[in-house]
Amino acid sequence: MTSRWNIVLVVIALALLAWYYSLNQQDNTDLAARIQNSDSPDYIANQMETTLYSLDGRKQYVATADEVEYFQTQGDTLFKAPIVYLFETSRNSDKLVRSWRLSADQAKISKDKILYLNDNVSIQSLLPESKIHSLQTSSAVVNLTTQDITSDTMVSVVGQSFTTTGKSLSGNLRQQIATLKEQVQTHYEIQQNENKNN
Repeated sequence: MTSRWNIVLVVIALALLAWYYSLNQQDNTDLAARIQNSDSPDYIANQMETTLYSLDGRKQYVATADEVEYFQTQGDTLFKAPIVYLFETSRNSDKLVRSWRLSADQAKISKDKILYLNDNVSIQSLLPESKIHSLQTSSAVVNLTTQDITSDTMVSVVGQSFTTTGKSLSGNLRQQIATLKEQVQTHYEIQQNENKNN
């Protein structure tokens, strides 16, 4: 009778161990599902507007996008269909005005405030006295603090009475400087003043 009783106790002990093991495995699976993958964003937002201010309280840029993903570990923010407005002090007053409108299909802002624009990049001046009216390219990098801009893809620059294309660009939006390199072609539009005498 003792040997039967021992066998029953061993079977019960094995059943309890198997049950305990299956509970732990299920808890670990649930826990693994709850732990965020390092490649996934910390948050995702739709139709979002972000405003960044400088240390002295002035607007540096305003960014809107259809979708925003933020990755805290890397400090990167990804945008779908972004529009970014840059600001500068008006020449007539101390008032801040929107100076440039940057748009693309996709963009990334790094933690050190570098903006990477990709696909259908369009940069338009919003200042009526601007020497450069617009830039078109497929990718560009803009330092949002200094407003330095670079591009290693074909760029078209439209300005006051000229259009220039080139294979790469470096410049500064705040200073309205754009230097094109390689295969540069420029077309000037000569404006004629017509005086009609009756």
